Amino acid sequence: MREHTCCISGHRDLQPSEAPLLSVRLALEIMEALNAGCTRFVTGMATGTDLIFAENVLVVKKYFPQVELVAAISHRGRLKDKNEEFQRLIGRCDQVIVLSERYRPGACAARTRWLLDNSCRLIAVWDDREHGGIFRTINRALKMNITVRDIEPFLYLPPRRELPEELKEN
Repeated sequence: MREHTCCISGHRDLQPSEAPLLSVRLALEIMEALNAGCTRFVTGMATGTDLIFAENVLVVKKYFPQVELVAAISHRGRLKDKNEEFQRLIGRCDQVIVLSERYRPGACAARTRWLLDNSCRLIAVWDDREHGGIFRTINRALKMNITVRDIEPFLYLPPRRELPEELKEN
């Protein structure tokens, strides 16, 4: 199953204005993964990138019923999260895997290791900081010969300038 599995790692602290563009970027990457043979998509269901990823996988699943959405949850208590989006999405997963009965330090790192151990492809939403969890996840994935699709979390658009007078319509 690993050879058909794609996982996600990305930022939790997204601004609401960033979510729509990231959603489009993730949808494109999910389709790329599907074209590469991935039919199982796994998320840790963290706020931000993970939930946007899950939502996009569910959209793709409408058109490609062979697609599976799997939640890999670090500990059982996480299932009681009061976040409405989390609850709505977890209820629509094809499978929910709980990795530990209780929270313990390092639970999120253990979840990330499980994601990589069970995937052939990683979509990483990374802002180029050379520290932190996403950076470590990418490095571990590369050492494991996992395909890494690194996408920037945000698209910076230059400020809109006024057109020169000669280009304006009369």
